[in-house]
Amino acid sequence: MTSLNLRPIASSSSSSKSNQKPIPSPSSLAPWDFSYSPSPDGHDKNLLIMFHGLGDSKIPFFNLGKQLNLPSTAILSLSAPDPIPLMDKPSFSWYKTFTSEFDLIPTENQNPTIHLTKLRSLLIKLNSTELGGWKLNEIHLFGFGQGSTISLELCLFLNKNPIENQERFGSIISICGSLLSFQSEEQNQNNKLKTPLCFFTRYNSNSKIYKKQIMNLKRVFQEIIEIHATSRNQNQEEGIEKMPENKEEWWEIMKFWGQILNRKSDDQGWKGSGEVYEVIR
Repeated sequence: MTSLNLRPIASSSSSSKSNQKPIPSPSSLAPWDFSYSPSPDGHDKNLLIMFHGLGDSKIPFFNLGKQLNLPSTAILSLSAPDPIPLMDKPSFSWYKTFTSEFDLIPTENQNPTIHLTKLRSLLIKLNSTELGGWKLNEIHLFGFGQGSTISLELCLFLNKNPIENQERFGSIISICGSLLSFQSEEQNQNNKLKTPLCFFTRYNSNSKIYKKQIMNLKRVFQEIIEIHATSRNQNQEEGIEKMPENKEEWWEIMKFWGQILNRKSDDQGWKGSGEVYEVIR
């Protein structure tokens, strides 16, 4: 994964009083394998859940989440449940993508819903008093590739299987992934999912694949911010799954978070005691 180059921005704070939620123990979120970090400023107003891509694990995305250093935002990075055999490093999958002979399963035959019930249970645990009562609208999802598909499918799943007294996620960042569950009809505007979605793609707007993906998403989500980041490398295939890798590609994502993430109630903006960073070249 490409590392971010970050530069600290001077910040001030009107209060040093901590508002940190309990740190989950391994048993409290079992059976999930995860890494957790409280917010850098001690004010846990948001929880960013990281969903890695196919063949990866929780660690790189946990490190990314901490490196982003988003004020008032705790990080929870999950490892997908299904280990991939014969790999050089620990590698996991959110749903079956290859046959036992390692042939690619056609997209229409893949089932991304297999672990959604367990993820719903995870969210219920996070909402418990024991773990500080994270509300769904305080929880933000960040997914890459297969992890992006899982985050989108989870949002759709909760709309059909809601958690009591919880309405929607705070937001979703979808990096190079889309819904696999095909939506045959567009929902009434009032029935569409109200979770703000930032859709990052490396397909250009004329691509047939892009048009199919965005049509499917627009049938479900009420609010979508699109980011098109076509590769500058002429040798790379259009639409390749690749994380944001420079200032320009991260900028719109950071701008989206700046409009969405909760802030400390005693501050005008993000002014935690921890440092705030900007993305630079």
